[in-house]
Amino acid sequence: MLINPAFQLRFMAYMTLASLFSISVFYFVNTFYFNAVYAMGNELGLDSTHPYFAFIETQRALLLRIYVLLSAVSFTLLMVFGLFISHRIAGPIYRVEKYMQSIADGERELEPVRLRRGDFFPEIENIVNASIKRLRDERKANGFGEPKDKP
Repeated sequence: MLINPAFQLRFMAYMTLASLFSISVFYFVNTFYFNAVYAMGNELGLDSTHPYFAFIETQRALLLRIYVLLSAVSFTLLMVFGLFISHRIAGPIYRVEKYMQSIADGERELEPVRLRRGDFFPEIENIVNASIKRLRDERKANGFGEPKDKP
């Protein structure tokens, strides 16, 4: 799945930072909320042994467990999704890069390039193929004809 490790790992690092940032924001909002609820109980003059505080503490503990579980699941899903998306972004660029390099090295003649279905940037295929068609047409117009296949 790592076609272009430098790009894909950097992309995954950004996904990790975004994920950790959102997880942290939700954690601090949750903490702020429960601190506010505790403060309300104190403002009402409730004793620290009042069932209100026990209930709030039970809810805080339950929500924390749910939060940790969902954070782990969402983080994992974001990493898998990020790897998949980075693969679909890097794939077409890698394919065209290798294709153009093989032409430049004389290993391949001008022929249409094909990308995978579902890759991002499908317009790259159209642009490269239109460029190839134009180069082939100019070759013909200048009397060079079609290139011969290598033996």
